[in-house]
This record gives sequence, structure tokens and C-alpha cells, in this order.
Amino acid sequence: MQQEHHSYHHPDYFCPEPYERYPSHLHIDLLPRAQGRGYGRRMIEQVLNALRRRQSPGVHLGVSERNTRAIAFYRRLGFHELIRVGSGAAGCVYMGREL
Repeated sequence: MQQEHHSYHHPDYFCPEPYERYPSHLHIDLLPRAQGRGYGRRMIEQVLNALRRRQSPGVHLGVSERNTRAIAFYRRLGFHELIRVGSGAAGCVYMGREL
């Protein structure tokens, strides 16, 4: 319990620069049976619309560099690469999109 409390209040979290252009964080997970059916796109569109209403200037996300399918998906939605951190199984691509 104490470890969960500490992790909640002190997250190990990386926010790519420039922070002021992409302050909002996006994260979705879809079960394999729900992938490729348009659910992810619709979920992201709903989140982006909500962030626009709240006047967020942009959004960022992180994806495994090995997940080329997801990277291509996010690119089709207008995200671009901000930075890569690590490599191999631990490698992460941070992507951003202005709103």
C-alpha cells in the first residue's frame, strides 16, 4: 500500500519538450479483438475534442518503438515524433500533435 501511494504521488513520468506546446497526455489501450475496427480512432477524436474545448494547445503520447503499427496509426491521426528515449525493448517514441 505504501509503495502504491508513493508511486501515485511521485510518478516516474517523462514529458517531452516543448512542454508548453504538448502539455496534455493521451493514453489508450485496446484489446486485440477491438483493434482495427475504428474504435481507437473514435476514442482519440473524442479526447482531442474535449482537450480543444478545454483550450489545450497540444497533446503527447508515448509508444514502444517496436510497435510500428501503432506509430503508423498515430501518424495518420496527425501526430509526429518528438523524441526517442532508450532502445530495443525499452525504447519509447514520444509523439505530439498540436490542437
